[in-house]
Amino acid sequence: MKKIGKWIAALLSVALMLALPACKPPQPSAPNGDEPDPPGIVTPPDGDKDPDTDKDPDDGKPTYCRVLPVSYSEVEAQADMVAFFNQTKQANGASHDGRLDYGFVDSVWHTLRVGGVDVPVYSARCGTNVHSFAWVDVDTDGDLALDVELTLTTADKARVVVLPEKSGVQATYAGGKVKAKLTAYGSYSFAFDESADKAVTLYVAPKTAVDVPQGWKRQTVEPGKYTREQTEFTQTKTVYVFKKGVYDITSISIPTESTVYFESGVSLRIYEQPVGDKPDYFAAVRASNVKNVKIVGRALLDFSKCMGGMEKTKGVYDFYNATDMQVEGLISVNSNSWTMCFTDCENVRVSRCMFFSYRTFSDGIMLSDCRDSGATDCFVRTGDDAIEVKSTSSRNGAMTRNIVYENNCVWTDKGIGYGAIYEAAHDMDGVLFRNNSIGFAQAAWSEHLGCCTVQMGSNRDATWENIVFENIEIYKTNCAAMSVYDKAATASEGGTIRNVYFKNIAVKYAEQSNLPVYALRVTVRLGGGVDGDNCSVRNLYIDGVDYQGTAVTAANYKTYSQIAVDEGATFSDRYIRVNTDPDRGESA
Repeated sequence: MKKIGKWIAALLSVALMLALPACKPPQPSAPNGDEPDPPGIVTPPDGDKDPDTDKDPDDGKPTYCRVLPVSYSEVEAQADMVAFFNQTKQANGASHDGRLDYGFVDSVWHTLRVGGVDVPVYSARCGTNVHSFAWVDVDTDGDLALDVELTLTTADKARVVVLPEKSGVQATYAGGKVKAKLTAYGSYSFAFDESADKAVTLYVAPKTAVDVPQGWKRQTVEPGKYTREQTEFTQTKTVYVFKKGVYDITSISIPTESTVYFESGVSLRIYEQPVGDKPDYFAAVRASNVKNVKIVGRALLDFSKCMGGMEKTKGVYDFYNATDMQVEGLISVNSNSWTMCFTDCENVRVSRCMFFSYRTFSDGIMLSDCRDSGATDCFVRTGDDAIEVKSTSSRNGAMTRNIVYENNCVWTDKGIGYGAIYEAAHDMDGVLFRNNSIGFAQAAWSEHLGCCTVQMGSNRDATWENIVFENIEIYKTNCAAMSVYDKAATASEGGTIRNVYFKNIAVKYAEQSNLPVYALRVTVRLGGGVDGDNCSVRNLYIDGVDYQGTAVTAANYKTYSQIAVDEGATFSDRYIRVNTDPDRGESA
């Protein structure tokens, strides 16, 4: 227990580096030498002031507040959302992983006003239904206070909730109209009748501006179609600015010490560019062996035209051996493979991104063998695992260390919510999932699934330890809230899991849709003839877990758990410690 406490303290330093201000005004960028000063925060002339939003600065309120909707050109129209969703289905009802012409359309279910400004709403396909989304940037010199008016055009729902509930946003709903007030940046998902059906997620973020450091160059990219060779950027100390509009892009390669900035309203339709008779293996956005790289601004990337599933070759975002890297402000639709992938990287930061997909292997954010890195304030709903750590690097001595995922929101249709997941080429030590939420965890096809999960099985020689899930809100789940899974089907498989800490996990609704649902599921599976020592699970700490209004204690935890251990495995329930946190005064 003391060792885990030390790791939590060690991870706090990384968490502080990752933290973004919840409701602070954006700061102006530094002057850019030969470029005009970026707009930053500038008090408008008196003639430009809006009497309804510009207040006397002496009263402590913002002197101005501009709501800037993010909108896109050449968006397809689809009146029938059922037909739009069914384009993802095979005859047997399962999702297919093939190509489609487009991934998002104008929403026919919602209209939206934020701060009195009309905001376009779009819809994308996910694993179990269509999910709608919108984004506004805000230009203000003070705290937020935005009135939201959302209309559900079908008016066929009875109740609304704003997720995550920890945001404290209370919405009213009558006659198909939702009203709410937002006072902080972040993602807000409006869900109806305890269901994911017709949900819409609104992202509110501070306005961005181009920042060209002193001595750097600026290169402009205009809308149009580009080959891979044309976007193989090579100039360092350069800011590549993509102007607002529609692009057909196959792959952007980013050099060391450079920035890619997308203006608001950029959309990229990703296509495959074979090399002779060979398929396209180039990720849509990629960088290797780089440092001091930023991908920022606002862009939507649609991967519908790329093959997915077992036949996929093309990657999505792929970064290898990157140091001091920042990614912010991207929306991805219909990823055909693992979405945001970092391998053997150090000090990378992902923030304010949204991902929507349904295809197999379309995992959300994946940090593999990374150090001192993490992601904050993202919304992820994909066709596989949402936010995770893995170990896939081929480099000797690689490992995962000091990872922090914080203030993220995920919905899952087919995979795991948050976790350390399966591929285990190397050791892992020190991972913190904190202050995150799950809206709907709808995957229920396998016993390994969970909202907060540690799953091993690929390498008996790897050890994953000191993994912490803390302050996790789960609105509704069809799988285990906490899952620890270790499997060795062959003599080389398995792994060691130890010191996993679940603290302050709250489940509002748990509902069985296939397999039974538990607060905690511990599973150890051995193939025929495999030594029981291949799989080792030790020291699982459960503190402050609330399961549908019932506190999980040392006296009752077995009522809400399933321990499934094959004969020959060495796990026993003495390795489960419930409410051993000294602050709680209870000992298992």
